[in-house]
Amino acid sequence: MQPKMMRNRVLMYSLLTATATGVSACTRTIQSTETSIPGETAPSVRGDAPDAVGAVTGKAAVEGFLKAVKAQDLQTMSAIWGTTKGAARDQMKREDLEKRLIIMQCTLTHDRWALLEDRPRLQTGGRQEFQLEFFQGPRSAKTSILTVNGPGGRWFVEDINLLPLKDFCR
Repeated sequence: MQPKMMRNRVLMYSLLTATATGVSACTRTIQSTETSIPGETAPSVRGDAPDAVGAVTGKAAVEGFLKAVKAQDLQTMSAIWGTTKGAARDQMKREDLEKRLIIMQCTLTHDRWALLEDRPRLQTGGRQEFQLEFFQGPRSAKTSILTVNGPGGRWFVEDINLLPLKDFCR
């Protein structure tokens, strides 16, 4: 694993751990739309196959994930967040998955967002890194989202640099 990716993961997990006790500080009501058990397929993110997880492109994974964040849709978030092995919900206990998704949902709360570059930055293993700027009220922050190609050629959001967005969760 490259040092930058390792650092981002360490930062993400540190932030997740540090904010786990502060989740109650988020004033938004978050409801799980979970209608199935982990491991079952979820509705398609891009409408191409009704039982597909992930997205058809890295950009579609970013767009679908952020749309799910805005809609507070943990089910769709869990279908797009993952690794080269597939959706994270198929690799984690449901309780742990929901805690992490809630923290990400709170931290990624935004009014709008924008891609900063026309194309993703290519990373090791075919990963694609997207540079974004998030806006929330008078605040803005730049960060990156890393996508990875998983089973069946589906794309998943693998890593999000949450540190620049820490003040967005109120």
